[in-house]
Amino acid sequence: MTIPLKSIPGENGLPVFGHVFRFIKNCNHLFDEMHEKYGSVYYNNFLSTKAIHLLSPDGNEFVLLDRDKNFSSRKAWNKSLEKLFPNGLMLRDGDEHRYHRRLMGAPFKAHALESYVESMNPDITSTMAGWGLQKDFHFYPAIKDLTLSLASKIFIGETLSNEAGKVNTAFVDVVDASMVVVRYPMFGNKYQKGLEGRAFLEQYFGSRVEGKQQSSDTDMFAEISRAQSDDGQGFSKQDIIDHIIFLMMAAHDTTTSSLSSVCFALAKNLEWQDKIRAEINAHGSDTLNYSQMPDFDAAGLVLKEALRLYPPLPTIPRAAIKDCEFEGYEIKKGEQVFVSPYFTHRMADIWSEPNKFDPERFNKERAEDKNHKHAWIPFGGGAHKCLGIKFAELQVKLILFHLLKNYQIDVEPGYEMPYSPAPIGKPSDLLPLKLTAI
Repeated sequence: MTIPLKSIPGENGLPVFGHVFRFIKNCNHLFDEMHEKYGSVYYNNFLSTKAIHLLSPDGNEFVLLDRDKNFSSRKAWNKSLEKLFPNGLMLRDGDEHRYHRRLMGAPFKAHALESYVESMNPDITSTMAGWGLQKDFHFYPAIKDLTLSLASKIFIGETLSNEAGKVNTAFVDVVDASMVVVRYPMFGNKYQKGLEGRAFLEQYFGSRVEGKQQSSDTDMFAEISRAQSDDGQGFSKQDIIDHIIFLMMAAHDTTTSSLSSVCFALAKNLEWQDKIRAEINAHGSDTLNYSQMPDFDAAGLVLKEALRLYPPLPTIPRAAIKDCEFEGYEIKKGEQVFVSPYFTHRMADIWSEPNKFDPERFNKERAEDKNHKHAWIPFGGGAHKCLGIKFAELQVKLILFHLLKNYQIDVEPGYEMPYSPAPIGKPSDLLPLKLTAI
């Protein structure tokens, strides 16, 4: 006897708009409220589209591993990114995704990462020297400028100099446009600015493709431009443009988000600054190289805990491409399915005192992230797991090395970071920090 599938509980919200405005305002609060009402499997509506949420590690595994090929990443992300970040790696599926990911692997191998670390050390040192001179220092814009500068040098082999402002503004406008409700360009609205930003970036990178293909440069842009499969096939010019724009966005926006969360946590928990600084002093050098990164352990624990509490992407969408079921609930073809790193990262049955900043939960003795293989998913999972995980970790460790070697970081007594989780998490007040030279 076949057991009938259960209907998913939930609510539609406002006519047409559903819960989209509440999602934009603070999606994390919405996840908490809906879970309290309906449990770990529920639905709501976003712009007349049914959105099913699976808020559990098992749900993460079902969606992200996708063993039965039930879901499309492209169809899900295209709803918000199709005109803004078309055909980035995250917006590809199946054999096409595997082919593109394999060709893009070379710039993320160990020998390449080692050269990036060597290149970043002097730029970080020189930039941070001016931070302590600023009276009203806001960390978010400062670190965003730095990560963009580093990404420009490593990814495209250039110093942006006079064009830095235009490139940064273009990326900001494109990301902001991904969250708008009205997706029609008019009167200089956010969507129009996003499309104009995309057009500028296409022209900026497109004008450089041929030169990169013919060069012997070792930056990521050049490596991707020259990448070839075993049968001698490479990327088209448009593929190269799409990939480098997406990589540049991911490299500096998500790292900016992560470092902002890390530094807020360190400013509130000075004992962890002391632990990291003790490792820096034991290291006994003005720079940190690639081979020494594994020994910079305290910074790694802090990063993992900050990503647990404040994952840069609060939710990960997929589109069902066929009927399927999860834990007896029916999911129909065409429905959107979401998992939430934010929610899973604060589940009390996975994490002890889940709202407490406690990096030791990631050490080998406790290893709370091993309670379930998909309990900690700041970088996603499965075939679409972030290609740049190792690069992001190296960059964060390197920046913390130089920052804490030179400064004590503090916040005003009682300060709590106001956090905007979507589209990419950020402090809405730009995170005012006090830097005291050591």
